[in-house]
Amino acid sequence: MDLAIVGLPLSGKTATFRALTAGHAQAGDARREHVGVVKLPDERLERLATLVQAKKVTHAELRLHDLPPLFGEGVARPPPEAADSLAAADGLLFVVRAFRREDVPHPQGSVDPGRDIESFQGELLRHDLAIVERRLEKLDISVRSARPGERDAGEREQRLLQRLHQQLEGGVPLRDQSLTPEDEKALSGYGFLTSKPLLVLLNIIEADVGSAAEIEAEYASRYRAGRTLVAAFCARLEAELAELPPEEAAEFRRELGAGDSALQRLLRLAQELLGLVTFYTPVGDECRAWPVPAGSTALQAAGRIHSDMERGFIRAEVIAWERLMELGSLAEAKKHGLLRAEGKQYAVQDGDVVHILFHV
Repeated sequence: MDLAIVGLPLSGKTATFRALTAGHAQAGDARREHVGVVKLPDERLERLATLVQAKKVTHAELRLHDLPPLFGEGVARPPPEAADSLAAADGLLFVVRAFRREDVPHPQGSVDPGRDIESFQGELLRHDLAIVERRLEKLDISVRSARPGERDAGEREQRLLQRLHQQLEGGVPLRDQSLTPEDEKALSGYGFLTSKPLLVLLNIIEADVGSAAEIEAEYASRYRAGRTLVAAFCARLEAELAELPPEEAAEFRRELGAGDSALQRLLRLAQELLGLVTFYTPVGDECRAWPVPAGSTALQAAGRIHSDMERGFIRAEVIAWERLMELGSLAEAKKHGLLRAEGKQYAVQDGDVVHILFHV
């Protein structure tokens, strides 16, 4: 999973990055971006690994990209140094300043989270509109001069882009438009930004931590929709707590009423945002977690592990994580015939323990 952290200057974007990647940040070009790779905590994986006595435990990873500001004054196009990371990102974390500090002035002169959210959303819409308009201009010329067979494909693309253009102009991001799988496939190479799931992170001050749920609910009622989620947390506090031993951090959280760590919260939100489920593979000495999009088939899950498994897929042996823990071992599950044989089109469920049988 790749998430790009974006936001206005002095919003706490880099503090958010530090909070989520404490001890896990990779060196990068400071003039461009910072990259952090975090192993996501997973209690189910840890318990499963203990059950099967795995010597190696491989967690799912979250790659975070702390990017420079995407839009400059009068410029509706991200800087080149952010383009690759944006293209690779599965979603966007938009850090919105909701704290007031006299020693840290807001670039716009005042703190107004609603204004900043709407401004950023508008920039994303303008970015995608510009892409659509440039492509329609080219199609207008190429379709008229195309051969009959090629003209049909061009006209289909025109109709799709004209429909998108109308909705984008009306303020509807691609993530909230009704697109078929064929539409999404046709648009995959355009580099649209409003198609990416968006997590709006309201960066609050430490004094407001006890009111985080109320603040979050207020803005969620205005901006949460479809694949847009809203959360509130204190990046500065979380960055400090991330540097403490787990026991001390947990004690501070209890005293402050800060709830779960930002990373654990982000894991749940990221999975919800990206529509992911996690399946597990205890094979040999390794127990591993694999996040895949909800609705993925057993064949696609096999391909997530290795292309050879997808190519030579025979069947999947599946048992729910909870059921396996009740039985106590895979051997006991096999003894009672509780490992289900599933075919290529089986929809993998969150928490499935999966063994792929294949031949190449």
